[in-house]
Amino acid sequence: MKNWFKYFDGETIARLAQIGMKPSGLVEGNLVGDHRSPFHGFAIEFAGHRGYVPGDDVKHIDWKAYYKTEKYLVKQYSQETNFIAQILVDISESMKFSNKHGSKLDYAAFIATAIAYVVTNQSDSVGACFFDDRIRGTIPVSGTEEVAAKISNFIQEVEPKSPSSLGTVFNHFAEQAGRRKIIFIISDFFGDLDATFDGLKRLMDDKHELVLMQIIDPLELDFDIPGRVELIELEGSGRIEVQGNAIREAYRQLFHDFLDKMREKSLAHSIDYILCDMSRPFGIHLSEYLSSRAHK
Repeated sequence: MKNWFKYFDGETIARLAQIGMKPSGLVEGNLVGDHRSPFHGFAIEFAGHRGYVPGDDVKHIDWKAYYKTEKYLVKQYSQETNFIAQILVDISESMKFSNKHGSKLDYAAFIATAIAYVVTNQSDSVGACFFDDRIRGTIPVSGTEEVAAKISNFIQEVEPKSPSSLGTVFNHFAEQAGRRKIIFIISDFFGDLDATFDGLKRLMDDKHELVLMQIIDPLELDFDIPGRVELIELEGSGRIEVQGNAIREAYRQLFHDFLDKMREKSLAHSIDYILCDMSRPFGIHLSEYLSSRAHK
C-alpha cells in the first residue's frame, strides 16, 4: 500500500517554506504571486485576492476582507504574476544505487516533494516529469499540494529498469515545455555530458531557468572499498572483479574530473548547479540553495 507521507519531511519542509523560492528573473503568470512580470504597459488594477503566506508585505493585506472572513487575504493587481516550476526526476537504473544512505532515487524523491510543497505553499504552481531514456510519467502543473503527494506515489510505484538518455529527453521536453519556467532537474547526470548540455541549451534557448541537482552517494565520491569487489554496471549487464585499493586513486581522479566538468559547464552556461552529497540531509542542500536565491 502506498504511503504518500513516505517522502514528506514536515519539519524540513516547514523550514524551507520560511525561506521560500523566488525566480531570479522575470516570469509570466496568471495574476497570482508577487513576482515581476515581463509584460509592461497594462493598467495596474485590482484583480482579486490570494491567501497570505509568510514573507508577504503586510501592507497588501485586505483588512476589510479580514473582518468579513477572518482570513488574511492579500490584494492582487493585474501586473502581479506567478511562476511555474517544473521538476524533472531521473528514474533510470543508476538511480537505484544504494549504500549506507538509501537509494539515490529515494533521496531525489525527498527533494522533489519538498520543492513541490515550497512552491505551492507560496501560491505558485508546479508540475513534474519522470524520465530515463524517455519521459515515463507526467504530473500536470497545479497550484495545490496534491502535486507533492502524486510525486511520492509515482516514485513508490516505479521500478527503474532502463538507461538514461539525458540529452534526448531534454530536447523532447523542450518541445512541450511551453512558456518560461524554473526547471529543476534531479539526476546523477551519468552519461555523455556534451549531449546532456546540448539538450540543456535547447531549454535555455526558450528562456527557461535551469537548476541542476546532481545526486551522488559518498561511496561514489571516495570509492572507499578495501579488498576484492565485483563492480556491476549500473545501466547495463557488465561485471568486473577488481581490488578496490588498487584502482581507488585512478577511479577518484576520473570521477572527480567528471564532476569538475559538470560544474564548469554549468557555470559557463549560467546554470545553477548543486552537488547533492547524500551524506548530508537533503534539506541542507535545499536550504543553502534557496537562501542563495533569496539574496540574488
